[in-house]
Amino acid sequence: MERYHRQTLLALAREALQSTLSHVPMPIYDRLKTEQNAPFDHELGCFVTLKTQEGELRGCIGNLWGKGPLWQEVPNLARESAFNDPRFHPVAKEELDLLVIEISLLSAMQSISDYHQIRLGVDGTLLTHGYHRAVFLPQVATEQGWDLDTMLERLSCKAGLWPKAYTDEACRFEVFQAEVFSEADR
Repeated sequence: MERYHRQTLLALAREALQSTLSHVPMPIYDRLKTEQNAPFDHELGCFVTLKTQEGELRGCIGNLWGKGPLWQEVPNLARESAFNDPRFHPVAKEELDLLVIEISLLSAMQSISDYHQIRLGVDGTLLTHGYHRAVFLPQVATEQGWDLDTMLERLSCKAGLWPKAYTDEACRFEVFQAEVFSEADR
């Protein structure tokens, strides 16, 4: 994706948060909705992550599969990350300028037959075991300094399973890649 498109999506996410907290208009959203041009009209899996300026997670919500055009999904997910991530209290107005927004646009899911095929830092991973599921974006393992086994143990626990559940033959894995960009990249 071109730099202009990345910057526009980041500005759209920030605009949605500002609008929610301060009840200001959303001119970027209104323009993209009217124009409906590529890539803003593409339906892709997408996550919006909020971090503090120190790099601490402050919220992250997304969809693994496209549920609507990016001009619609990015502001929706930004709001969900800021106000509805159950791990955090809602973002306050005075916090907004201290947050860094990151967007991850996902490729299609690919099933793999063996978890050893996961490429750390390249592949996001979806683990499914019966009714239990959990996902990590590609950047999580490298940001945390995890090796493959540690990442899979944390993913198993995130899914509500025991740490070594990923070795169970009933576990299924799907991988995807992500184009990740952030306000910190400027």
